[in-house]
Amino acid sequence: MELLNIFELDELLKSKTKGIKYSCFGLLFCFGTSLISRAIQMKTREYDDEVVPSHVAMLFGEYIFESTTSEEFINHKKIHEGVRMWMIEDFIEAEKNKLTKYYVYKMKQSQFDVDNLMHNLHLPYGRDTIIDFVFKNKSNGDKTHGLICSQYANKCTKLSKQRCPSPADLFRIVKDLEKE
Repeated sequence: MELLNIFELDELLKSKTKGIKYSCFGLLFCFGTSLISRAIQMKTREYDDEVVPSHVAMLFGEYIFESTTSEEFINHKKIHEGVRMWMIEDFIEAEKNKLTKYYVYKMKQSQFDVDNLMHNLHLPYGRDTIIDFVFKNKSNGDKTHGLICSQYANKCTKLSKQRCPSPADLFRIVKDLEKE
């Protein structure tokens, strides 16, 4: 498994179609280096050397759909926290000074539940759910009306039967699918 830096990700996601800067459908797994990212990775891996993501987002055409606690200020725009949609080019710009690594699992547009993708926009981030993951090692997502990243991604892709999978759970499913 080869993880990408932000510049390699930028090249991978660029569109071959004239007039369209980015075009990709799939899941974007992020392997962050912040304290909370490391805590999520530590609590959701199954064995010590397992490399697991701390975040997952959805690539849908020229946009990224995700749920996160951080707001971004990029190109005179404020990208709010919670469940959100923003342009891939703004995401790339915001990530350029971070040490995050990335893995892309490509999918077809038809593999996304577009109603769930749009319906859940602007919900808050599921803070109680992520606290469960960090302190209790798992969560069923019942405590909050917000969504964590992997819960949102799973609602839109239906990859896991779990109600509230972790980013690591979705990553393991994707790795198994790639072996088939």
